[in-house]
Amino acid sequence: MTVSGRWMTIAGLLGVLVGLVRADTGLAILSLSVLIWIAVEWAWFSWRVWTQLRNLTFERIVNERSEATGTLQAGRIVRVQVRMIMTRGRMTPPLRIRDSLPENMSVTADEHQVRVFTPFRSTIFRYEARIRGAGQLRLPGFRLLMEDAQGLFRAERFVNCPQVFRVLPAWSEAGEHRPLVKRNNALPQHGIHRLQRAGMGSELLELRDYVPGDPPKSIAWKVSARRDRLMTRQYESEVPVRLQLFLDGTISARIGGFGERLLDQMTFVAASVARTAISCGDPVGLACFDERGLQRLAPVSGERGFNRLLQAMADFSVNPAPLPDRMTPLLQQTALNVCHEQFPELLDRRYNRVPWSLFPILPWNRRSFHDRCRLAGVLSHLYQMPPLRHVQLIQDDALLATFTQHFLSLQGLAWLTPVVSIRGRGFHDGVARMEMLSDAITTAVAYARDNEVFVICADLMESAQSISHLLSAIRLARARHHRVAFVCPTPAFRRPTRESLEIRDVTAEGLLLVAEQMRSREFADRLQHELRQAGATVTFSGEQNAIRMIIAEMELARSGRASSGSGSAR
Repeated sequence: MTVSGRWMTIAGLLGVLVGLVRADTGLAILSLSVLIWIAVEWAWFSWRVWTQLRNLTFERIVNERSEATGTLQAGRIVRVQVRMIMTRGRMTPPLRIRDSLPENMSVTADEHQVRVFTPFRSTIFRYEARIRGAGQLRLPGFRLLMEDAQGLFRAERFVNCPQVFRVLPAWSEAGEHRPLVKRNNALPQHGIHRLQRAGMGSELLELRDYVPGDPPKSIAWKVSARRDRLMTRQYESEVPVRLQLFLDGTISARIGGFGERLLDQMTFVAASVARTAISCGDPVGLACFDERGLQRLAPVSGERGFNRLLQAMADFSVNPAPLPDRMTPLLQQTALNVCHEQFPELLDRRYNRVPWSLFPILPWNRRSFHDRCRLAGVLSHLYQMPPLRHVQLIQDDALLATFTQHFLSLQGLAWLTPVVSIRGRGFHDGVARMEMLSDAITTAVAYARDNEVFVICADLMESAQSISHLLSAIRLARARHHRVAFVCPTPAFRRPTRESLEIRDVTAEGLLLVAEQMRSREFADRLQHELRQAGATVTFSGEQNAIRMIIAEMELARSGRASSGSGSAR
């Protein structure tokens, strides 16, 4: 019953009471008629809820496919068609239907919901949405709001219609980058590039004097006749330019909303560069590291290999549930909003009742404690907890925060910034991350061959003071004649340049932004100096600038030049 229905019921009861006390038959009959009319409306509304909602089924078609699982791509427009079918009878209005969308899906306010004012057996509504970031997209179901014509009664239900999609990272075509020096390779499946070293290729590298033991077919007879001595042809070695990608998936790279995480920038750069390399016939490998350890994907090539690479990046982009420090008001309110959206029946006061207690005394504290108890009731029901565990969930702040964050992660929400303090948390102070990254580079060098390019996409801005753990691994890679490129994305999609340090807004937000840019600028200068000394290139961008820098490194590796790749791109 809505607020209007309660006030009308109270008015009817008061009218009957006043009519009986004052012996006013007309007022008593009129008030009693209103109460009878409300009772009839309630009976009719209850029958609708009981019979019609149970016969209503949904079918969601995403990009012309209705399967429960599928694959989407970040940054693309998704076309969704929802079909509502009554298996028996007709659905009588009014009815409001809304598709419950996750955080990883961006849509305008009114496209994904519809209001029905006419009876129907089957109806369809459509909307379009954009996928924000790579990872996983879960469409849980539909939120129904049924009302009577007068607005006296209201029933909220949630109909499960789950669909889970793997979201591949976004990537862009960087253009045609096939080298002109070699288009056909004499050796099968070895790439299309040349390396200026002696080998068994088809391009002539140099002529030298004959040495006993050289094969007779390599003798240049015409040149030997002109010079009056035997000369041997020396051919170039044909090898591919192997690309090895490193992705940082620690907490600092995953904080923020989908599409705004540093991990989204890094996967965009990695996927775009991999697309360019594979189109040239170069194999691409992948190494992903985070708190869970190191995950490796062997070098792949071709369209199937590129799809495997994108799938590995998408699976790595799914946020695991972190261990929060504390239960924050934002975390609690976000979880309650999700419960109101998808589990309204579990928040019903008839089932999820908070026992009365004297403490806390202050009204706002009592309200927070009341919401905390209701949230604990929902979580205990979803996770099938015993009564003792339910009580512990209410009293233990860290336990409730852990289950709440795990619940939000399963519902497709990104990590909330206040939940995890990034700086000064053991693994995230930079030392452990640099050790894991250096171990990954050392392992890759051990398995590497000639002419490889290491592209390291990592959040090094917070680890500038611990970069010494990484320099030895970089020098080892450079000593093995590999090229090393670093992609360090910035949190605000702004590279730390001198122009970004200008104070254009004197508000608190503007000054805070300038202070953060000054801090980023200092870290960037330190990283640039130390990494250039080790022989690596650096870019502080997660956009096209980083893609162009990596392609330039690949072109240098194709030419076989041994010049240092030290430099930076901003």
